[in-house]
Amino acid sequence: MNLKRKNLLLFVLALALGACANRNIPAAPAAHAVREIFYVSAEPFRSADFPPPPAENSVEQKADIEAVLDWQAKRTAADCARSSATADASYDFFWAGKNPFAEPRPPEVKAFFERVASDLDEAANIMKNRYRRIRPYNAYPDAKPCIRKSGSFSYPSGHSLFARVFADVLGDIMPERKDEFIRKADEIAGDRVIGGVHYPSDIAAGKIFGDEFHTQLLKNPAYLQDIEKIKTLLVK
Repeated sequence: MNLKRKNLLLFVLALALGACANRNIPAAPAAHAVREIFYVSAEPFRSADFPPPPAENSVEQKADIEAVLDWQAKRTAADCARSSATADASYDFFWAGKNPFAEPRPPEVKAFFERVASDLDEAANIMKNRYRRIRPYNAYPDAKPCIRKSGSFSYPSGHSLFARVFADVLGDIMPERKDEFIRKADEIAGDRVIGGVHYPSDIAAGKIFGDEFHTQLLKNPAYLQDIEKIKTLLVK
């Protein structure tokens, strides 16, 4: 697992589990290790029909970089601070202080989100390597991000797709709050453009892919059974 994939996995575990700021990066698995599939295999995403990013020098690509530069010109220090914070968003960001589980968090909850994160991590890496889009700040000298840079490819946005999937999953657990979770996911996604590390089309693709991944989750009986188990752990 490369450093970016580790960081994405840590990000999504933070979303799900409320990890503290000082996290230990897990050791990389052996090269011959076979990744366990829990709910969704990543393999179909190697060839699945999915819209590519805008072509170089296309009208759409020019609009993409113009949007990044427009935010760069008008963003404030507060915008950058928020974008930096949402880049490492925690579990409590989604719940907005209304944690529905007992503390300490039940181990079944942790294990469930780790399973989803593991499947999603592999799928996200496959999608990024399919398109290998260069980040705005690497493609355009005038693009200057105000948050931490990433060495990974740009399309689709990993933060966008991870946040979207977990908003969808949390919505499966608490349907009455799904709109709230989606708004939070959209905030995480939008801050990636404001911070200057993604194009708008990266964000849009992340949301599309996130919803498609969630659709595949819903087809798996084991996932549906686990959702029902997690619901029993909600504090009434």
